[in-house]
Amino acid sequence: MRFVAKDISLVLVVILSLIAITNTALPASAVPGAPTGLTVTISGKGFFLAWKASADDPGIVTGYEIARATLASGPFETIAKVSKGVLTYHDSTAQPEIIYFYKVRAVAGKEYSPYSNVAAAERPGY
Repeated sequence: MRFVAKDISLVLVVILSLIAITNTALPASAVPGAPTGLTVTISGKGFFLAWKASADDPGIVTGYEIARATLASGPFETIAKVSKGVLTYHDSTAQPEIIYFYKVRAVAGKEYSPYSNVAAAERPGY
């Protein structure tokens, strides 16, 4: 079998196309948008948190992390994780007469959104 210049050109185009495809960078993991509008209200012996979904829920969001601190400047500690589509959380571990500061972020696999606004509340003593 004899190759002609036309056949060799076609083979080269295919090889170069395969090289280009294999060297194409994969897209970076997408960072989800932040949840917004976090509010905290007293609910029984705890706090009820509610927020507006990330713009990427539904979509790439796999859940939300809720963080809490006793100072506005932190340090914040993750106290709970909820599934995508869940936009509320009840914190029943809050102690009375302590001001708690909360913030929430969206999770997409190993990527995290910026945090939401910080919301605070204090439970009265019982």
